[in-house]
Amino acid sequence: MKKGFAFKDIRDESKCVDIRDKTVEFLYILMRDYLPCGSVEEIMRKHVTGKMTKYCNGWLADYAMYVADRLR
Repeated sequence: MKKGFAFKDIRDESKCVDIRDKTVEFLYILMRDYLPCGSVEEIMRKHVTGKMTKYCNGWLADYAMYVADRLR
């Protein structure tokens, strides 16, 4: 990285995009502020199958379903 490469330079290089999608908005903020992108990718590759899944914490599963419904 060249000397003096600042956040404005990064923003200029990466460009801005306009997207209206609650799921993208949620994931963007999650990865920007809370979880490394690599962790999200690892979850997608190792755990997300689309198959019927048994969840051992019903309250957490219900909340996850509630959030997913709000994002749809």
